[in-house]
Amino acid sequence: MTAPTLIYVADPMCSWCWGFAPVLEEITRLYENRVTFQLLLGGLRPGNTERFDESRRANILQHWKAVHERTHQPFNFDFQMGPTFTYDTEPASRAIVVTRKLMPGKEWEYLKKVQEAFYMGNVDVTDPQILEEVVGKLGIDRSLFGQTFQDPLTKQGVWDEFDRARQLGVDGFPTLVGQHGQSVSMLMHGYQDARTLVSSIDKFFEKVA
Repeated sequence: MTAPTLIYVADPMCSWCWGFAPVLEEITRLYENRVTFQLLLGGLRPGNTERFDESRRANILQHWKAVHERTHQPFNFDFQMGPTFTYDTEPASRAIVVTRKLMPGKEWEYLKKVQEAFYMGNVDVTDPQILEEVVGKLGIDRSLFGQTFQDPLTKQGVWDEFDRARQLGVDGFPTLVGQHGQSVSMLMHGYQDARTLVSSIDKFFEKVA
């Protein structure tokens, strides 16, 4: 029988997803031989066009500080972006889709590198050139990445992925969904610590056994 799948629904520019990163690593370590892991991009603010200003910066920092206090994940609170910056999460999500296509399995590492660049490096990961620089660290051909990133089919593909997340009933991140055959269970909606999440996953296993 096919092994169950744990579907992690996230956005690379979701601060709670960054806060959840150590828990995800622990869950992966505990269950890597029992399940298939799938990364699904949910789309936090895809296509957002609102210009960055001091009010939005203060709001973002408030969220980041809340995540830091609960999860202890590091943040660079000297968050400064240029006047043309928009908190559009589509480009970074599209870059992950491209990475998965060019080097399946590397999307997980790329997600983490983009998160580190944004939350710790104060780097604008909405910039395609930055996303291309990050992918070069994984040994993926940057020219091919750039071509695939700009391909209209890729652009449509990431929006299709956002739709699949909605079809699963996901409307916030991070979310973890268990799937086995036709059985689908929402295991986590919003940040949880490893102990709480392990209990939910084990109950899911008992249900589909």
